[in-house]
Amino acid sequence: MIVVCDSTVLIGLAKIEKLELLREVFSKVCIPGAVFHEVTEKGANKPGSEVIKKAHWIETIPIKDRTQVGLLMVSLEMGEAEVLALARELRADLILVDEEKARKSAVIAGFNVMGLLGLFILAKNLGLLKKVKPLIEELRAKKLRISDRVVTEALRRAGE
Repeated sequence: MIVVCDSTVLIGLAKIEKLELLREVFSKVCIPGAVFHEVTEKGANKPGSEVIKKAHWIETIPIKDRTQVGLLMVSLEMGEAEVLALARELRADLILVDEEKARKSAVIAGFNVMGLLGLFILAKNLGLLKKVKPLIEELRAKKLRISDRVVTEALRRAGE
């Protein structure tokens, strides 16, 4: 399975020290250069920057079609645009992204999309997590914005 991930998912997991959950669920995750730069260089000394830099199971892959990235940047930020372009180049099975615009663009482009809370639900269903709610609470305590509507739906889907 080819999985391409955006920075928000990586940062969220790093903030609550659950980055390894990605590896447990997917074994390998691909990110474009802009996401690597955003998390490890722009985010130097922030949660996860060093861990992500050293994670051998997170593969940074350069984008071949820069024109595609330019077109996508009309409505998306650089990292999100590169995630979609890389997903297209790799024919990814799944994109991990939380930002609403990027999610909508990915769905319109025909990709399967999952966010951070969806990852928690999947991990719970695989027996890797007992509960989703404590992780959501921890994310919110660490200042990650998640709407009440999204939380309510995620907890319903998790059976909590």
